Amino acid sequence: MKKSNRLFSATRDKAGLIPAIIFFTVLYWSQTSTPALALSPHADLKGPFTTAAEVNTQCITCHETQAADLRNSVHWTWTRSRSVGNTTVLSGMMTDLSRFGIAAAVNPGACRRCHISTSPVTPAAAGALSSGIDCLICHDTTGTYRSGRQEADLQHIARTVGIPSPRNCRSCHERQCGLVPEIDQGPSRDIHIERYGFTCQQCHPADGHHSLKRTLRSETAPSRQQGCTACHDQAPHTLARLNQHALLIACQSCHIPEYGKDGPVVVSWNWLLSGNATAIYQQRNKPLAERGIFLGREIIPHYFWDNGTDILYTRGTKIHPDRTTRLQGPGPRTPMSKIMPFTVQFGTQLYDTKYRYLISPKLPGNTAPFFNGTDWGPVITRGMNKIRLPYSGQYGFTTTVSFQRLNHGVVPKDQALDCMDCHGSATRFNWQQLGYERDPWTGEPETTTPPAPKEKTPSNGLPPIRETILPVRPTT
Repeated sequence: MKKSNRLFSATRDKAGLIPAIIFFTVLYWSQTSTPALALSPHADLKGPFTTAAEVNTQCITCHETQAADLRNSVHWTWTRSRSVGNTTVLSGMMTDLSRFGIAAAVNPGACRRCHISTSPVTPAAAGALSSGIDCLICHDTTGTYRSGRQEADLQHIARTVGIPSPRNCRSCHERQCGLVPEIDQGPSRDIHIERYGFTCQQCHPADGHHSLKRTLRSETAPSRQQGCTACHDQAPHTLARLNQHALLIACQSCHIPEYGKDGPVVVSWNWLLSGNATAIYQQRNKPLAERGIFLGREIIPHYFWDNGTDILYTRGTKIHPDRTTRLQGPGPRTPMSKIMPFTVQFGTQLYDTKYRYLISPKLPGNTAPFFNGTDWGPVITRGMNKIRLPYSGQYGFTTTVSFQRLNHGVVPKDQALDCMDCHGSATRFNWQQLGYERDPWTGEPETTTPPAPKEKTPSNGLPPIRETILPVRPTT
């Protein structure tokens, strides 16, 4: 119990010591990121099980309510609400483009390698609750189960199922469309999980159902605080100056100084180079990119004003091919906005040169999506027929960028950003892009006043990345 001793350290008075030990012991074992202990009824499962589908069917004989809840969840429907402008819209994989221009409606099989459910386009027949549901991907406690693979001991896995741990969640959420290597990345480097044994469900509660919330909200607080302030005080710092900063700067900006700490993340995907198994660039004899996929680690985020609203590329919207098209990012700044960190992913996309909108190709099976010498015409035609958009027969290539909010990877307070990380000559902020004349550290009144909100979305400051879409001769 060495790990749990840290939780006891704040409770030293003799009168409250015993109740505190009992409370925190229960809390520790119920919330630890290590696999949950099997519930006794599962240990009696007979089997034998030869496929995961047989296990799922067995699960639902007792858990019909949970299966029904799951079918109404974001995980199953691939759809959630977003605030775009002044309206709330339903956004999802079946209607939107991914960060690399791929439409799930065109390639549902490829998406289902990670995303659960059969095909949301044609829901499973009524009554067939077990159809497509993969219970083990979330409830396996052995760490040996992989969706679509049958070499694992399914009977042992079924008997030892338990409450999902962060390892279960990360097995899907950190794969990034299956583009990063499938390796054991160890414990998550987020202080809530690593030090305090939180589970993902504590910030994404389900309220007894299989439909997790995207953001934690305090229903008891007068202002119904959400996110960090649902648990932390609105003035959590000892120094008043830091609390003053928190009025304009999101907690994540200082407490998540970089991302890609647990493992490599995708920075860019160049479709034209997906057939090149040879590394395109070399650095100290190590490949930086293979098959057009560029990976990185310990990356400094991009920073934008953010009030929680989004800008999304809508399928069929005209683009400027010589510019970088933003597929996703924060909405315009309002008085409620704070400076927030974002991850970034570039992509090389096909577009229709006549209609000037992005193309969603039909991926050719389980092979590499594109390879040198591909006949693009049939791939494009099949994809555009699926989403019912005309294709002129003329195509070209352009670049896109997607920004996503960074909420995971919180570091201990002594590793958070310091003053000179953001101010001075080594600043990580682009103050002009954020609307300031110069670094507010100068102390001049006209630079310390926060910029007024803008009606139009500011440019992301990214030049066209033409060099990433041109054919490149692999290094030898």
